[in-house]
Order: sequence, then structure tokens, then C-alpha cells
Amino acid sequence: MGAKNQNVLEPVSGTTAVKLFLKCIFIGLWQLVQFAVRRLWKGHRRKFSKNFPPVELTVDSSIGIHCYIKIMGVKYHYVETGPKNGQVVLILGDAPDAGDLWVPSWAAVVRRLAETQHHVVTLDLRGTGGSECGNRRDLSPPRAVEELSALLKALGVSANNPAIVIGFGIGGMLTWYLAHCRGALVRRFVVAGAPHPNLYWQHPPAPFCHQALYFIQWPHFPERWLAERALAESAEGAASVLRARDWTGALNYVRGGAWWRIVAGHRAEAPALLVGARAAAAQLVASAQHCARPALRLLPAPHPADPDLPALLLDFLAVQKVEEGAGVGVGAGRRGLVGRVLGAVAGRGRDLTARLSLPALSAQA
Repeated sequence: MGAKNQNVLEPVSGTTAVKLFLKCIFIGLWQLVQFAVRRLWKGHRRKFSKNFPPVELTVDSSIGIHCYIKIMGVKYHYVETGPKNGQVVLILGDAPDAGDLWVPSWAAVVRRLAETQHHVVTLDLRGTGGSECGNRRDLSPPRAVEELSALLKALGVSANNPAIVIGFGIGGMLTWYLAHCRGALVRRFVVAGAPHPNLYWQHPPAPFCHQALYFIQWPHFPERWLAERALAESAEGAASVLRARDWTGALNYVRGGAWWRIVAGHRAEAPALLVGARAAAAQLVASAQHCARPALRLLPAPHPADPDLPALLLDFLAVQKVEEGAGVGVGAGRRGLVGRVLGAVAGRGRDLTARLSLPALSAQA
């Protein structure tokens, strides 16, 4: 794929856009009424305190060096680990982030990559940590792709020196966009807990969308609702809590993703590792159809803190490196691997590793 694929992303338009707009208004309004009734029924009287410490950014410097960079006029914060002349690994966390990327198990992955001469960049998405936020237009998929690709180029990534991209949740959704739209900059990519963007309405892009996907398109109110829910669920005396403004970046990424699609038939060419929960096996297989060379993993919880994820991730990167050096064909071992995917969907056996090679969606033309 070329470094720039202007026609890969297309906006939802016509009658489809009108239907979605009306659904967001009326279904969102109904969801808002339901939330209000539940609050009244439970006698909700909890008020927000301005004394709660903000969830801003980690102060742990043992994992790497804290850096700031301005990309297209926007300030980003990231943590840099490993030699600067090594293979670039860009990690896009979920949003909002309350420090999940700094749990010991994931920190060990970052250190291991650094020890194997990788230049690891753990990025705060816009509106999280130390990175600047933005409105809905600023965080739309086309703009996000432009900013992230500009960041990669500033880190020395090019068509001759592509990067490895790892994304969780909302960061996984952005990883999908990068792999499709800037395929020449991506050597391999890993998506954990994020369905393909074209499955947005069938499989919401983040857990917090499941109860209120249409309501999230509304301004202001979803942030308040999510912040109140997080406050209610937090333990008494918690060190920090997500506030309404901590949700803005995540919601604006999700809001923008609703109105853009990857063109039909386009597949990400880079080798891909797709990690999903066992209950989401069908969505994982559906997402794999948008990749030329996908590998599938099923875990109890596709999360940085999952104890099984580090080994699977490092194994995938090592295996892909061997295959690239040996020139292994994409379709090798197709039957047995497809059988393993079907076994995973049926819930048989233990955590399965399946490599799937599917025909191009455009082959029907």
C-alpha cells in the first residue's frame, strides 16, 4: 500500500447518514430518559467533589523517558524506552487511561522489547495523560490518521523503515485506521479488544458504548453520565477518579468513528495479531476478513494486565520476524489453521492461536 491512501476512508453519507442521525437523536433521547429515571429511582444524591486528584499522567520514570512533541500544532506526551536507532514500536493505549499501561506485566513487555533493540514509544492519546485534547472534528479518523502518521515520520519511520503498532481499545481502533490508510508505514500491527471500524454499529468500539452507543453521539451529557458512573463504582477513598473532562477525548474518538468507514474490499496488508475475548470470537473472525495476513488470539480479557498477553505478543513478533526472513508463503497451513479458528469459535480447548488466510473481499467483483 502507498504511504497515502486518500480514498481508503470514506464518510457515511446519503440516506444511511440521515438514518443514523435520526437514530442518534431519538434512541439517544430515550437512553437519556432511562438514565434519568434510574437516578431518581435510586435516590441518587452524590455530588462531584473538586478535590478528587485528576488522572493525568504517570510519574514513573523507571520505564522510560517522558517526552513531549508538537504534531500539526497539537502537543502529545509519550514515554520513550529503548535505543533511538532501534525498530520503532508505537503503543496506543485505551482511552480514557487510568494507568493501565503501567501495570507490572505490561511494563515487563516494554522492557523486553527495549532489551531486544526496539525503540518503544508509549503514546498518550489526545485527551488522556499529558496530551492535548480536541473537539469532535479534531479527533475524527482522517485527522487522527494524519497526526499519527506525522508522529511516526518524526520518529524516523518511513516506507523503508516501517513501525510496529500496538493498540488497545480506542487505541486499537486508531491502529486499524493507520494500518489501512498508511500501510507503508506499518510493518506489523496488534489490535487488542477493538473490532474493525466497519463493524462499529454491530460491535461497539469500547465497553462503555454497549449501553449507550447512540446516546454517546450527544454533546456534554455522556461525559457527565460516564463520570458519575465511574465515581459510583470507585472504591471509597480511591486515590483518583475519572472526571467528565477525562472522558472527552475517548468520546470524541468514538463519535468521529461512527461517521467514517474503510472502503469495501480494502484489506490491511501488514501481518496482524487480533486479540479478543472468548465471548467475542465471532467479531474477531469478522474483523480478520479485513486483513491479508491475520493471526487470531482468544483470551479471557484482552487487556494489558492479562497475564497471558505478554507471551502471545512477544511470540507473534518473533514468529513474524522469522517468517519475513524465510519468505514463508501467506497461505501455508491454511486448512489446519482455519480449523483451529472454528474450534476457537466453538469454545473448545484452551487459549488458541490461529492464523487465518481469507480471500480478498473484492474477489466477488
